[in-house]
Amino acid sequence: MSPEATDTLDLVVSGGRVVDPGTGVHEILDVGITGDRVVALAPGGRLRGRETLDATDCFVTPGLVDLHTHLFAGVSHYGVDADEYCLNRGVTTAVDAGSAGGQTFPGFTRYVVAGAATRVLAFLNISLIGMIVDTIGELEDLRYASVPDAVAVARNHPDLIVGIKVRLGEGRGTHDDPVPALQRARQAADELGLPLMVHISDMVIPVTDIVRFLGAGDIVTHAFTAQRGSILDPNGRICDGVVDARRRGVVFDVGHGRSSFSYRVARACLAQDFPPDTISSDVHAHNVDGPVYDEVTTLSKLLHLGMSMPEAVDAATRQPANAIGRGDVLGRLFVGGPADITILGVHGGPFDLPSGQGETETVQEVLSAIWAIRAGVAHPCSHAPLRRGIGALCPDEDALDYDGPGRHHRDR
Repeated sequence: MSPEATDTLDLVVSGGRVVDPGTGVHEILDVGITGDRVVALAPGGRLRGRETLDATDCFVTPGLVDLHTHLFAGVSHYGVDADEYCLNRGVTTAVDAGSAGGQTFPGFTRYVVAGAATRVLAFLNISLIGMIVDTIGELEDLRYASVPDAVAVARNHPDLIVGIKVRLGEGRGTHDDPVPALQRARQAADELGLPLMVHISDMVIPVTDIVRFLGAGDIVTHAFTAQRGSILDPNGRICDGVVDARRRGVVFDVGHGRSSFSYRVARACLAQDFPPDTISSDVHAHNVDGPVYDEVTTLSKLLHLGMSMPEAVDAATRQPANAIGRGDVLGRLFVGGPADITILGVHGGPFDLPSGQGETETVQEVLSAIWAIRAGVAHPCSHAPLRRGIGALCPDEDALDYDGPGRHHRDR
């Protein structure tokens, strides 16, 4: 964009450090937005717009893509409101991980997707009913795992459904033999040419018996669980079958959840050069007040464990966008691309962050979402995890600097 045209910009994100591994950018830049598109990237101070967000001392990233969420509020016991717990926490694209199945997906589109400012996509549960109640597993009756129904519904919604999901842990209805349900999910995914996401936490068979069914682009979620199904062997080494699976292109996703993330397991994997491909929260109604809180807090935990900021951003933007086949437009910040942007602040601690598996670690810094820009519209973020959960453990609330980074003003 030429300098003389910059006065027509609708919004400028000014003075932030742009971190975008998808385009290789890591520098202080202004981002210019008109309508729902990014139209300019320029050194600080060169862009002018009708409105400005001052992102000084903040990180500016492509809009975060949370690969594992549960958003069927009012129907699934797991469901939370997409805008309140995703967009207002910095996530511009939220992927529901199997809350709805073939019979319930029309309701998901009507009551969740249609009303959300968040971009909502979905993995379709191989179970017709999806994840409705906590007392009866969705695969108690294998007849629920209907390949024809899953394929038909996914073909009717190619703009929304990005893959097939199957939960194989104990209590999901797979009992002592999860393989038949896995095979049906595999068949549906293959017929559709879409990835298969497999839940491995609390497995009744070894994870190596599961990953042999997976190929390039398929996703193992809850990769850092310490429950049965862990990717570590009894000696704390990554199982050979898991290493082989990554070599052939299987994606390993955090999927933090209520009890599916362990600092011990994650630290052991990072020490063996096995970082997560994607960082997702598995945010749902039973963990939004801890231990998960949100996607940004999950990123903070991986930074605490030693991932760099570019690595963590990559695993929450470009990599999940690639995993759902949307990497050409999502997870990157480029001129002509969608104006989906997350502005992150850094807050000094100490903060005590629980893992959900009986572990709590003290971290010195956490990230928080300041603004989420979705399709060119800026949404102030709530800081709710800091105020209601983590922040309560900080002795000095002023250290959270709520009125500092990410200031907003209109140009007169």
